[in-house]
Amino acid sequence: MPIQFGIFDHIEMSGDQGVEALYESRIAFLKRAEEAGFYGFHLAEHHGHRLSASPSASVFLAALARETTRLKLIPTVVCLPLHHPVRVYEDLAMLDVLSHGRLELGLGKGITKFEHLQFGHDPEEAGARAKEISAMLLEAWETGIISSENSTFYDFMEMKLPFEPVQHPYPPLWTAGNIEVAGRGGHNFVTTGPVTAAARARYDELRAASREVPGHQNPHVKDPLIGQTQSVVIAETEAEAKATLRRAWSYYQESITRARGNVPPHLQTELPAMDNPVAQAVLDQDPLESGMAVAGTVEQVRDYYVEQARRGHANYFVLMIPFGDMTAEEGTRTLDAFAEHVIPAVREAVDE
Repeated sequence: MPIQFGIFDHIEMSGDQGVEALYESRIAFLKRAEEAGFYGFHLAEHHGHRLSASPSASVFLAALARETTRLKLIPTVVCLPLHHPVRVYEDLAMLDVLSHGRLELGLGKGITKFEHLQFGHDPEEAGARAKEISAMLLEAWETGIISSENSTFYDFMEMKLPFEPVQHPYPPLWTAGNIEVAGRGGHNFVTTGPVTAAARARYDELRAASREVPGHQNPHVKDPLIGQTQSVVIAETEAEAKATLRRAWSYYQESITRARGNVPPHLQTELPAMDNPVAQAVLDQDPLESGMAVAGTVEQVRDYYVEQARRGHANYFVLMIPFGDMTAEEGTRTLDAFAEHVIPAVREAVDE
């Protein structure tokens, strides 16, 4: 598979734009991305704060499915403990049909403690709940029947879906952020910031071993995508691009910080401390210096991605645009410049 490009988004609330206008603007933006040849759209799941105006990813992706024809629809991730197993199976199966088989699945437990509390369970159970639901979901996709047999957390009558999803044995699977889980599962992988040589080597080692195990996951994915996600701003001058990046990043940084902890944002009296010191340390760094963001003229951004492609650690470059309080105009300008100048240069460099 040639190098591919994607979009990651929270659909963040900012300014005085109404949510109806926000949805329409984002769908128009993603249609533009599809026309430019982008592979997939990754949509995060969050509840109860301005970081996400799309708490039901399936609803937004179903709307997007009817406005696009090629763009892969990739919830990244479905926070499994926040869903009843039967409901999430039905919703995703419907989405697979409505998109004519363009659904791909990022599955996980979620990172926000108060969201788990809002849905009535202990955040410390999230990992075990996610593991159970993931197994139920994949078996149901293959058999058409979802069951809670041998479950610790769920007890329901088995349910048979009255129709078949499009993809078999199930949609391609993704893991975000955890190279060990991605490699052992043979999943497509996406992370924040550049993919390092060590991370890529570890993924390849684990995936090769996983292919020797009977019944391994993602058997239908022959060439997995290994992706790096970065906020990107392209402007006429380097100074303008960096100023835009830092302004939008400051807004995003507050949103993502308020999404942590045990207290919902509307009840917070101060910014919560991050429960992950590594994540806090990364977030406290300058986004350009840490590699979480790229900003500059189109020539500078082109040269950066050409160099990243030549290193060969990632074969999938995911742009987080728009983000924070980045305007629709700033996002479209970046998207158009990237599509016209960066994508062809990257593919030409790799083909040399």
